[in-house]
Amino acid sequence: MIDMMRSAAKSLGFSREDVAKAFGGLAQYMSDDNSIFKQAERGEIDDDDLRDFLDEQAPGAGRLFDPTDTSFFDGEDRPEMIQLLEDLREADVLVVLATNNFQSGQEILARRYLEPGLVGAIVNSALIGHRKPDPEFFTIALEAFELEPADALFVDDMAHNIEGAEALGIRSLLMAEDAEPTITAIRSAFGLN
Repeated sequence: MIDMMRSAAKSLGFSREDVAKAFGGLAQYMSDDNSIFKQAERGEIDDDDLRDFLDEQAPGAGRLFDPTDTSFFDGEDRPEMIQLLEDLREADVLVVLATNNFQSGQEILARRYLEPGLVGAIVNSALIGHRKPDPEFFTIALEAFELEPADALFVDDMAHNIEGAEALGIRSLLMAEDAEPTITAIRSAFGLN
């Protein structure tokens, strides 16, 4: 996500200072469950309201979340992750993209991952009204696919989301900047080594 944001900011010509101004509320995002970002991720506010808020912080910054323009949605995927998704598909493993995201991101995620068959489904926080690590997020996802917690493997890049899943008995792996150990663990979990 961070690399995708940097790439979008660079493409749009934003300086680090502009991005810092626009996202000055990121500390609030991490600590305040009612931040405007989390409201958008739960679908409580329209994505246009989020973009307007960002534009107030730094003119033009709302474009970073505009699905009709160059935005963080356009960041490049890591090739090793795409290869993993292809291998999991070939092994008939159901992969669900479980994301804290915005309403406007759903169509982009569907085009990018669902339509080419890299994932079997998308659970988007903005569409279900709950975001990770809320237990209800995981419960909705598990029930949608008729899974017990022990039957799922959750992978995320945020420790608090991992903790939320594990509290429900869901096996979990933390994806670090160096993805190779996690990829190896996923391959091992599904017998792909």
